[in-house]
Amino acid sequence: MQDAYSIRSTPQVVGTINDSINYVRKQVEIELNAGADNPLFIPKEEGYRYLAGANFQGTPIALPLEMLGTGIAMLSVLSERRINRLLNPNLNTGLPGFLIKEAGLYSGIMIPQYTAASIVCENRVLSTPAAIGSIPTAADQEDFVSMGTNTAIKTRTIIENTTYVVAIELLAAAQALDIRIEQEGKSPSTAIMAAYMLIREYVKFLDKDRPLYPDIEKLAQLIKSGKILYEVEKIVGRLK
Repeated sequence: MQDAYSIRSTPQVVGTINDSINYVRKQVEIELNAGADNPLFIPKEEGYRYLAGANFQGTPIALPLEMLGTGIAMLSVLSERRINRLLNPNLNTGLPGFLIKEAGLYSGIMIPQYTAASIVCENRVLSTPAAIGSIPTAADQEDFVSMGTNTAIKTRTIIENTTYVVAIELLAAAQALDIRIEQEGKSPSTAIMAAYMLIREYVKFLDKDRPLYPDIEKLAQLIKSGKILYEVEKIVGRLK
């Protein structure tokens, strides 16, 4: 009667993550335009004012990046669950198991799901906050730090990882769409078709097993290029 949460919840989850991205952008722009020197020397008519503070403190960026990394990791979890629903013959409403004819003889897209699951596991580990990992240094003078560089590095890794999970989902979705069109003779919406046609320029239909790493890599680069979003937005307008 109702789709699973991994389908129905997508707008709410993605919308929340989009809000997180906007917040991170705002915080980074503030810090880029801030005076982070220590001490600060403020000119005055009779000389200058000296302020010793901690404007260099990385927490204003570290905490937003922790939030962003956690959000993107959630996106990878959501994507992997949708991959599962496409591949599982008990859940995919009539599509062949692992989206391949003669399943059993061929493994289809079964193995890429292993990759996606492994990446999701890594993202969960990377979502452990680094910002609470302060270790005192400099004879305890610098006794609280943000570990913001660690946060930035692992957040970048989470984003890169998630790109590949989504690439695997697109690989599976295009395969499922081909099979469904053959089954029912119906075409999807123009926006979905635009994304599908672009994907098929880079990745061909899987009729029997072949190494899928090159396909996944092509789709990951396609995602990074923004071309899929561009083709869809030409039809539906700006996605906010």
